[in-house]
Amino acid sequence: MKRLYIAGVLALAAGMFAGLIMRKDPGYVLFSWGQTTVEMSLWVALILILAMVVGFHILMRMLAGVRHPIRTLNLLSGDNRDKRALRSTVRGLLLLAEGQWRKAERLLDKSAGRSGTPLINYLAAARAAHAQGRNEQTDQLLQKALESTPSAETAVSISQAEIQYERGQYEQCLASLLRLQKKNPRHRWVLKTLMKVYRKLEDWQSLSELYPQLLKNNIVSDDEGKELLTSLHISMFKNTQEMDDDSRREAVQAIWKKTPGELKYNNKLAEAYARSLLACGAELVLERFLQDRLRKHWSDELVVIFGLISKGDNDHRLKQTQKWLEQYPESASLLLTAGRLSLRNQDWDKGADYLEQSFRKNPLATTAAELSRLYASMGNTAKSQEYYQYCLDLAGYNLPGLPMPEAVKA
Repeated sequence: MKRLYIAGVLALAAGMFAGLIMRKDPGYVLFSWGQTTVEMSLWVALILILAMVVGFHILMRMLAGVRHPIRTLNLLSGDNRDKRALRSTVRGLLLLAEGQWRKAERLLDKSAGRSGTPLINYLAAARAAHAQGRNEQTDQLLQKALESTPSAETAVSISQAEIQYERGQYEQCLASLLRLQKKNPRHRWVLKTLMKVYRKLEDWQSLSELYPQLLKNNIVSDDEGKELLTSLHISMFKNTQEMDDDSRREAVQAIWKKTPGELKYNNKLAEAYARSLLACGAELVLERFLQDRLRKHWSDELVVIFGLISKGDNDHRLKQTQKWLEQYPESASLLLTAGRLSLRNQDWDKGADYLEQSFRKNPLATTAAELSRLYASMGNTAKSQEYYQYCLDLAGYNLPGLPMPEAVKA
């Protein structure tokens, strides 16, 4: 359309220019043949010559058509139009594959009306428009696709859901997927995409309800299913953070009670449960859980949490920790816990000794921070500063060497 407009403007300008020249100097041409003479202006002669050339060209085309009638009929037939439309569709798909979105969209949309498969043209054109971020045009092309082939509603809806997911329109995508699932509950692509959308929306309850279908239809393997369920339950524990302590205690224990038995042996999930119990003050429940768990399945992550319990019989916990040390003397995490429990009993020297041993076996920023705080309280400034620097370095705070002011003397 734009090219036609420009051509019209140029033709109008050329006509005005030619008119001015003809008015200024029309010229003169004389044709003489025997006793006959013909006089006319130069411009009229040029127009006549041009008309004769065009007429001759048309005449030759007509003669060619008479000599080859079959070829002429083919050019005018619908089969040839279909072939041209097919070539345009193929060319549009190639442009789409090459990433030339704008050209592909225009060619596919333009040739859709003549194509025998307009659905393919419109769906591909919608993809090209989506790649350009032209959301309104994308939706219009999807609607054209549905109107061209009403029986292909599922295919159009899948394309629409894919595009909505890629746009980040997860609520709209979910609505499209649920409509598709209602028509075909076992559609593998729909189920897999529903899983992805629920995770994006953090809708753990819906994901939990969907899980049996994912497993039944082999959308996830057993190992992938266990990993998914583990992530699901960890997220459910995190979602209780906004509750008050009493409500959270009930919710956390209810989640753990409903957790499948084989998942309870997962250390990450057990740690999430233990930290949730600690955060809501259910320390007596936590202590029983940790003692039973650590007796059956040792975990350095869980034994660290054991050392964070403040309620109940600390002497009993310390004695239990010392028994574990006989079995796991090389565990830096267990030594850290023993040090903390000794500090709760105000046994500063024993606590420092356990923490020192833990730091030597596994230098962690947390252990260095505990030692720095302890030595500062004990008045040992040199050691406190030493472990403070360790703490900074291990935590990634590598401060450059800068000049510092001298200590003020009293």
